[in-house]
Amino acid sequence: MSAISGEHLEIKRSLIGALEDTSKLAADLGMETLARELDKSRIPKLDEERFALVVLGEFNHGKSTFVNALCGAAILPAGITPTTATINHLVYSDKPTATAYLNDDKTKKVDPKALGDWVTIEGKEVSHVKYVEIGWPAEILKDKVTLVDTPGVNDINEQRAEITYSYIPRADAVLLLLDGAQVLKQSERAFLEQRILKRSKDKLIFVLGKIDLLSPEEREQALAYCRENLAKIVDEPVIFPLSAKRALDKDPKVQETSGLAPLRQYLGKYLADERGRVLLDNAVGDGLRTCGYLKQNLGIKKRSLGLALEELEERIARVRTQLDGTRAHLKAHHGKIRASASAISAGMRLDLEEFVDELKARLPEEIDKANAEDVKKYLQSFVQDTWKDWAEAEGEKIAALLEKLAEEIIQVTNENVAEAMAILSRELGPADTRIDLEVDSLKYDVGVFALGALGTGIFLFVNTLVGGLLTLAAPILAVLVKERVSGAVKAQAKKGVPEVIDKAALTVGPKFDQIIEDFQGRLADFVTAAGDTLHRGISEVLDRALAERRAQGVDVEVRVTEVDQQLSRLTGIETRLEALREKLWGSSTDSTGSPTKSAT
Repeated sequence: MSAISGEHLEIKRSLIGALEDTSKLAADLGMETLARELDKSRIPKLDEERFALVVLGEFNHGKSTFVNALCGAAILPAGITPTTATINHLVYSDKPTATAYLNDDKTKKVDPKALGDWVTIEGKEVSHVKYVEIGWPAEILKDKVTLVDTPGVNDINEQRAEITYSYIPRADAVLLLLDGAQVLKQSERAFLEQRILKRSKDKLIFVLGKIDLLSPEEREQALAYCRENLAKIVDEPVIFPLSAKRALDKDPKVQETSGLAPLRQYLGKYLADERGRVLLDNAVGDGLRTCGYLKQNLGIKKRSLGLALEELEERIARVRTQLDGTRAHLKAHHGKIRASASAISAGMRLDLEEFVDELKARLPEEIDKANAEDVKKYLQSFVQDTWKDWAEAEGEKIAALLEKLAEEIIQVTNENVAEAMAILSRELGPADTRIDLEVDSLKYDVGVFALGALGTGIFLFVNTLVGGLLTLAAPILAVLVKERVSGAVKAQAKKGVPEVIDKAALTVGPKFDQIIEDFQGRLADFVTAAGDTLHRGISEVLDRALAERRAQGVDVEVRVTEVDQQLSRLTGIETRLEALREKLWGSSTDSTGSPTKSAT
């Protein structure tokens, strides 16, 4: 059954026509790969109204288990060891089927019970696989819905990670799985800023998984933390807390506590009410982005045609020199990051030493002031509450210092990048065409970058610390309970509690050191990624411009006229796409429904 009808059906036909004209223009420009992608993938997807529901998340976050829960069956390999290494397309089928699409463009039927060999990192066939299509009789897959399971967005294997990233623009909706036990890590925030927000923020539906690992109080705290911090990045974030493990339990009573039902209900309404409009709007956005890419290439091509070959080579050489200098300058920031992080860690150690000495000196007086029964009853909570207060305050101090460091580093990084972009525009950018290369690695929000790394880590660490102190204090408290004489109780307390404090310090110091070191590493990775991405992106533009100019020789007037005509064609396509988007959102909502922004 079609998800598009009425006035929107005419929009669909016009949109397909605009995309076909875009493909023809790309082919005329020699961009055969882009033209083929439009003809073989993007246009057929719209024509057939295939809806891609993509599941994203860091590796080992339980994405495959979550996909299984959505489909109501253990379809994909999941657990402690299996880690998804391929893209998996789940589509509707009356009976279980599986087909592997191989790197040599061949296909092979696969036993659905043996998927581990084809889709996991340890699978013996996985190196040959582009993606695996799995057919299953699941309700959510009906009406041409494709549920896409992906490798981790932070997979250390660059090829697998890039495969995942490439699916984001293709997604009609994105289910981003967060780990309830590690709430909204910095790397996840960076991923939102770097890969999703700019183009796809309206596609996001957040899932807070593994809530079975949290107490009810911890769950509410984690959910509140997610809502508060995602709202800084996404307007009215939609968040569903759930346990995929419980959803797959054989006991119906356990399934009812999974939290999956509200998500299924939301998706059902989303697909019924909004699917058609979302498909059309995503296709319009995809077309406009493609036009922007083509315009950038035409602008640089026109500029290169207007220069003598020797002058073009000189200009490109100047850009490359600036680019190499920028890359080296960015790498030099690593030393400052290390030095600043070491200073922050040293300050924390000094604060810790002073706190421990003060607490150990203060406790005998507090013990003397209390009676023996109160010592037995309240000493434990007094010690752990005092530690918790200090750890929270120290964590806020560390977060502020690291946020300031991140702000300084990111500001300087962006200034370096701006300088490189300025010289590229100056040397190769014509007056009527703005060069605007995308360097997604730089789209970090400073506050989110810093606090995302620390806020959650410290929150969980401090709460874990309290439980750890209970364990450390247990032997001391056991002795106190046995003592009958008031003086003996207090004497044992004064003797034993300093040992508990020292042991806690041995836990707290290294933990804060690790948090600081991890943040330092992420900040250094950011700088490296910025330099590498910038270098790679601009180098590709320079190589293309020089190759185009050399191919034309000295007779370029006819080619300049052709480029002007191509720019005119492109402007016409952009105008049509913008008009279709305006018509789409200005029309009645009878046929496809209007988007909702209700948060759960």
